[in-house]
Amino acid sequence: MVFTAGMARGPVPPADTSTPELETLLRHAAEARAGTARAVLVRGPAGIGRTRLLALARQRLAAAGCTVRHAAGPPHGPAPTRTVDALLPPPPGRPAGPTPRDPHHDRHVLHRRALDLLAAGPLALVIDDAQWCDEASLRCADFILRHTADRPLLLVLAQRTDAPGPGTPVLAEILAQGRCAPLEPAPLTEAGIAHMAARISGAPADQRFVRRCAELTGGNPQLLDRLFTALRTLGIPPDAAAVHQLGTVHQSVLTSRVPELLAAGPRRARQVATALAVLGRAAPDLLAALCGLDPGAVDCALKSLRRTGAVLPGSPGSPPRMCEGVRGAVLAALPGPELRDLRVRAARVLSDAGRPAPEVAEQLAPLDRIDEPWMFAVLRDAAAEAPTRATVRAAGRWLRGDAGRGLGAAERGGLHVELARAASRTVVTPAHALWHLRQALALTPDPRGQAPVAVQYAMMALGTRRAPEGLRLLERVLDGLTGPPDDGGDPADRDLRTTVESALLATAVNDRTALPAARTRAAALPVPTGHGPADRRLLAALSAFAALDGGSAARAAALARQALRADEPGTAGWGVFCSSAVLTLADCVDEAVAALDRVLSPATGHPPLWPRRAALAGRSLILHGIGDVPAAARDAWAATEVSGPAGAPPLAHLALSAVLLSQGEAARAGAVLDGLARTAGHLDRSVWEWHLYLYTAGRVRRERGDLEGALELWRRCGRSQEDAGIANPVLAPWWLPTATTLARLGRGAEASRLVEAARERARGWGTPRALGLGLVAAASVVGGRARTELLAEAVDTLAGSPARLELARAEYQLGRELLALGDARGARGHLRQAIELSTRCGSHALTATARDALVTAGGRMPQLAVAPVDSLTPSERRIATLAQRGHSNKKIAEALFITPRTVEMHLTNVYRKLDVRGRGDLPRGLAPHPRPTVLPPAARPPEPVRAAPQGPP
Repeated sequence: MVFTAGMARGPVPPADTSTPELETLLRHAAEARAGTARAVLVRGPAGIGRTRLLALARQRLAAAGCTVRHAAGPPHGPAPTRTVDALLPPPPGRPAGPTPRDPHHDRHVLHRRALDLLAAGPLALVIDDAQWCDEASLRCADFILRHTADRPLLLVLAQRTDAPGPGTPVLAEILAQGRCAPLEPAPLTEAGIAHMAARISGAPADQRFVRRCAELTGGNPQLLDRLFTALRTLGIPPDAAAVHQLGTVHQSVLTSRVPELLAAGPRRARQVATALAVLGRAAPDLLAALCGLDPGAVDCALKSLRRTGAVLPGSPGSPPRMCEGVRGAVLAALPGPELRDLRVRAARVLSDAGRPAPEVAEQLAPLDRIDEPWMFAVLRDAAAEAPTRATVRAAGRWLRGDAGRGLGAAERGGLHVELARAASRTVVTPAHALWHLRQALALTPDPRGQAPVAVQYAMMALGTRRAPEGLRLLERVLDGLTGPPDDGGDPADRDLRTTVESALLATAVNDRTALPAARTRAAALPVPTGHGPADRRLLAALSAFAALDGGSAARAAALARQALRADEPGTAGWGVFCSSAVLTLADCVDEAVAALDRVLSPATGHPPLWPRRAALAGRSLILHGIGDVPAAARDAWAATEVSGPAGAPPLAHLALSAVLLSQGEAARAGAVLDGLARTAGHLDRSVWEWHLYLYTAGRVRRERGDLEGALELWRRCGRSQEDAGIANPVLAPWWLPTATTLARLGRGAEASRLVEAARERARGWGTPRALGLGLVAAASVVGGRARTELLAEAVDTLAGSPARLELARAEYQLGRELLALGDARGARGHLRQAIELSTRCGSHALTATARDALVTAGGRMPQLAVAPVDSLTPSERRIATLAQRGHSNKKIAEALFITPRTVEMHLTNVYRKLDVRGRGDLPRGLAPHPRPTVLPPAARPPEPVRAAPQGPP
């Protein structure tokens, strides 16, 4: 007779399956059938095979003629009947009745029932999940065992060790008193794992695959079964190629298994798990407050959760933390209203405990309704301290709700401005911050009150499709303010007008349609002193107009320096970007980079993401311009780290495309520009980005062999600059590749006219870069010795500029021309210089072209040094050399006519590149190497002439 009071979970394996644990259990059964009662406690964690072992044992015992009674402890709290009553029910026709109040009488009744069964032959009593049994049932089973010592009785108890329950102490007591033999199923060996993998997947398992499975699962049969089933579902065979995927699939299996384990565990474990899922990481006292449990119960539950893998192991004293996958699964299983109530309670618990506002706000941010004043107060504090996108948006929901509408217009407007400021520090694009500012403007009808909000709106909208709207807004506000800025009236009114005027000019200087009128407005303004932020912003705009006009580089740079006032506070913002661009055009790149370094410095705290990306893009363009392509690439990729061209400033994608071109990846550069053209609908309105886009796109066309297409883009760039009144020769110098390409196509007369006008503008601007590029362009429209003389002059001129990459191109062209004239020795010298410079600059395309030319000239590749010191820019070399010689930052600044902070920024870069801690560790030999003397072609002996390779001008 076989009686089963509970169903085994999972499929019952075949009866002929044999394991060492089963044989051990059956030996105990044989001793019991011989007339000596035996008890076995099968212990192990979930999935180790306890239930499978009991199922096999019950089958074998029943087949041997043993009466088997089976029951399982209830996992979800008290059951309608006790486990022992389900195991030993009363005879048929006799009701069980209520549980006797006398435990002694109760045990004797159950003992008599067991004796009645033993009268028919051997008896096996099997209790699975005994840790969840009630204490009375386990003590009755122990009583029966002790009082049938000379009878054929086998008592089998199974305990899950990773889920303590009410029966755990009794089982420990029975085991400690020696009345029960322990039996712990062993994990599968590698041979067993290989057999299981082959059985489930249908293919033999690779040994490395098996070994990795053993490491991940510890040989747990249930985990292995689920892992192999998941792999089969995903179509992943058990071969060596699957080893690197096992970790991800195993983690997914664990995550899906934990909620099941929690559901089968004690109620308090589920309570603590839910509380920890809501809080994410919290000390036990906070968990106890949220659960309503005492600290001891919480600590016990946490131990259980760690055993199941729901809570990650941590160092002693650290707050418990839940695995993110498990946390998501637990939260997903909670009904919406229950989860909302838990989050509100969690926020109150954290607030009462004095936790920081950002931590409390994490609980409030996901709520669909923010309808209580204390909630908004927390979100507001969090937005001021450490804003997140979710926190700012949640606060915005409160303002849009009924509670927010109950405030006065002025108060609501001020709150919108606060949230706009916080949003600018959290979002990738400023759209959300601009929305808050529009709400604030709508709530502020007075032009004086609108002015600061309008300025903030216009500055934040720069570089976005909202920039024209910001310009119109500033014009409207400025019209509403009475009196000119220098009428001698109230200083506050004058400052306000100056603030709006400077923002208007700052916006217009990058708007092609507004540029002519803004230029007239700027010309009528006196040059401010620069004592306040508004004055410095106005100075930055005036420097930009001076640079676009192409007059004197020295004057534009002086205005930019005055605008920066590098050592004074309050200089961060649009003026920094504008001034650094002007200084770059004026060849003052050290100061330009230092200004952007300050924006990107960790000391600035939490800078807004949009300006930070703009600063990275601007620095990338500067570094590319001075020939530090690897550093420019790092900044460009960092500036475009968000997905899609719409997620970063257009300047970032322009910087990236320029870097890719120099790295010889014209196709990728073209893809970046195409994506930008599709998403940035406002691009053609801008001054800086639009012309740089046309110039770079033309270079991509040329690299792809489409010379006519490239010429059309460059001419379009020139027409656009002329229409906007831009005369600066180095702002997107379209004329240089246009002239060289026209000359290559045999259209010399057209190229000559273009070069003449360009050189006139270059002489007006007066920087070595502009003059050197003008000489390169002039060389393209002449031939013979005149061309080499112009190129030699260009090389000498560019050597005095920071444009190392342009110098490398000029060296290459000079070497190629000398080779064509038969001067192979002179050609080799300049080609080696071109290779060395382009290699250090990171321009792979130019290096490859110059290398081919050098081989044609009969030269060998130079042995280029790869020491870290070679990565230093000329400015960094100069400053590091002086620092190594013992000069202070102040002395270096005075010697080089820069600020001490600029010196500090450069030294920081030097320490990073050389991997040293300070100036005491700087190596010797940092001074820039002198350039070799270039002999005129006539002074060199002639060498055999080889064919000159073609390459980019």
